[in-house]
Amino acid sequence: MAKVKTILTLIAVILLALVVLVAIGVVYAAVFYLFIFGIICLAAVIAMRFLVKPGSGKIDAPDRKRELGNVQRTLEEYKRKEGKEKG
Repeated sequence: MAKVKTILTLIAVILLALVVLVAIGVVYAAVFYLFIFGIICLAAVIAMRFLVKPGSGKIDAPDRKRELGNVQRTLEEYKRKEGKEKG
């Protein structure tokens, strides 16, 4: 009975070692692919900086005078409509 118990314990230790090695391999593979993904992203960012014109990715700021004119025009329309409703 002692031999069977020893053999079973030995098998359990070997299987546990294999599971630990597989887990380490999975973690290593994940880190490796994340590193490769990071290098590809870095290359894409560098390529975009060289290929895209400076300032073309920025959103145009609204023209302050045009925006003020739109506000004034809207205010005048409200005043006209209010005047028509009262008159």
